[in-house]
Amino acid sequence: MNVWLHIGNILYLLSYSVRDILWLRIITVVAIISMMPYYYCCTENPLYEPILWNALFAVVNVVQIGRLILERRPVFLGEDDLRLYNMVFRSLSPREFMKLIAIADHKRADAEQEILKQHEPIKELILVSKGRGRVEVDGRLVAEVMPGQFIGEMGFLTEQNASASVHTSLPLEYVAWPVDELKELFRENHALHVKVQGILGVDLVEKLRQEGYATAHPSKIMAGYRKDD
Repeated sequence: MNVWLHIGNILYLLSYSVRDILWLRIITVVAIISMMPYYYCCTENPLYEPILWNALFAVVNVVQIGRLILERRPVFLGEDDLRLYNMVFRSLSPREFMKLIAIADHKRADAEQEILKQHEPIKELILVSKGRGRVEVDGRLVAEVMPGQFIGEMGFLTEQNASASVHTSLPLEYVAWPVDELKELFRENHALHVKVQGILGVDLVEKLRQEGYATAHPSKIMAGYRKDD
């Protein structure tokens, strides 16, 4: 029976060298099972306390193994979601993206419609998927919004009212995340929160760069809209 004890300890040692958490847990369960005969037969009376504790450890690891396998199942994205993922969310894993898109609403706005009002609270974080919009501050054009860009991200990050208004220049299709639901998701998943903050930060930097260009070259921006119209 000592052989089973040595086999179990060798498997424990092997598990410490495995970097993949799934295989670490699998090897740990096998090690626990391998040591059970030793605890049961090594003395005149079975060692029930180690048996019970190790059985508990095995159950916990089996549950976690099940969760890991479910999380690693292949993710299949629809055509629109896949395009959105490749356009903006490639820094997320497909499963993280699925969690994010699951709480989003897909919406459409006609041309010349206001979808964000300056000085109003941010109720939705918006991502443009198709179309084009104008960003205006006090009635002055400061930037344009294109597919793959967010609307309301500054207010969402700072938890302040909208600093600009956004009107559609062309019919617009967009994805909208209710702010309260998005915050709840981020509270439950800190890693996802950090990644999305990084995506929003990149978008915000591009907006600031674009705003500087619009200020310096307003005629070129307006010419672009007249051309589209």
